[in-house]
Amino acid sequence: MRIAILGSGSLGSLYAALLSQVEDVELLIHGRGIHGAHMAAHGLQIEGLTTQFLSNKEVFFSLEEVGIPHHAFGTIDFALLTGKAGQTTYLAELAHQLLNFDGMALCLSNGLGHAEQCVEVLGPHRVFASSSTHGAWRPSPGVVHWAGKGETVLGSLPGGPGETEAKPLLDALSTAGLEPSWSSDGLATLWKKVLLNIAINPLAALSGVENGALLHPDLFSSAFSTMLEGAAVARIERVAIPSDAELEQQLRQVITATSTNICSMLQDIRAGRETEISALNQAIVLRGERAGIATPLNQMLVAMINALRSP
Repeated sequence: MRIAILGSGSLGSLYAALLSQVEDVELLIHGRGIHGAHMAAHGLQIEGLTTQFLSNKEVFFSLEEVGIPHHAFGTIDFALLTGKAGQTTYLAELAHQLLNFDGMALCLSNGLGHAEQCVEVLGPHRVFASSSTHGAWRPSPGVVHWAGKGETVLGSLPGGPGETEAKPLLDALSTAGLEPSWSSDGLATLWKKVLLNIAINPLAALSGVENGALLHPDLFSSAFSTMLEGAAVARIERVAIPSDAELEQQLRQVITATSTNICSMLQDIRAGRETEISALNQAIVLRGERAGIATPLNQMLVAMINALRSP
């Protein structure tokens, strides 16, 4: 089975390294920037929950700045899109070139709208809904710290492939230790991850702390209240999400499991990069406005995160 990891930042690099240990899996790892160049030249080091080195002789690394050789086109069985929010359409178009006739794709990026973008490019019959709660961050180029073990959920979208089609990938993810599961409701899968992200990422980024600090009662209360605003929007859109009590439990569990993780939004702010706030809290605000639901906490977090990027 041939798998392409497209947009190999912290999470994508973690998935690549763990999947490289699975027998009969061949990998193409596509990255960019200093991290991607370091992997292509020197390999990838994983630390934290496990220690592993992935040599550049074991898998094929490619770079956005260089391009992918044409001989790789049409050879991939599964494409995992793991880039930033703004990269989704580009990575979906790249997946379209790489996938074979029966190939399928999934997007593990944070936020709303990614699955729809993939469907527009690839067609509904080739796209799974997906989410990941594994925590990973990059202390330096070519190094990824696995800070918290979570799960990988794949699900079906309207007109999309089902569990039978996903089974080879689910088996590989299981062997790799990435804790996969299947959901018959892919839309609910996407929303559950978004609700966690809108609660954790902006507050951790604004506070400049690891995820675990959000367990402090005041910060946790703010995070959960932000989550409940998003849950109200999801329910008005008729998404089958858990009860408020279950959401609170899930939020506490994920923060605890990823307590030493530096969330991607904080990493982006420290590096001077654009954040994913538009695909997270701002998406909640816009959907809330359409539905006539006030989302003041999400709106405030959007303004504060954007203010950090202002000159």
